[in-house]
Amino acid sequence: MTCSVPKRIEALTVTDLESNRWCVYHNDEEGYDSFEFVIPDSHPGFSECVIEIELANFIFSDGTVLKGLFDGSESFSVFHNGNWYDFWFGVSKPSERTMAEFKEFLTKNSLALPVTAIAVHSGTSRTYKGLKYIDDAGAICELVI
Repeated sequence: MTCSVPKRIEALTVTDLESNRWCVYHNDEEGYDSFEFVIPDSHPGFSECVIEIELANFIFSDGTVLKGLFDGSESFSVFHNGNWYDFWFGVSKPSERTMAEFKEFLTKNSLALPVTAIAVHSGTSRTYKGLKYIDDAGAICELVI
């Protein structure tokens, strides 16, 4: 039986994303905040008109394809060996440690950038040469790896 109760966004797995479509869920009476919870398409409150958290395919320059998620806005995250790796950091510039960990992930798995991330349902795509964030002036910056 498919789980149809709200789930924390950070608890989603690639298997969840492959098995169902998911949208953010807000219900004040039940204590669910749309910044924290999602529901599958098996839930009666699911709507295609609400922001979806989607399965995404990441196609690396060498042809390797990994899976991950798209948050319905700007953020793509790739999943590998039990870990999520973010390409988008919003208003927080990635730290030197984050950059080093990301480089290690790429090197250890013989992955090369650029990578094109494509959301399965919406078709939204982004190409990354590194990690992106918004600087103090509001410009989107990319730390190329």
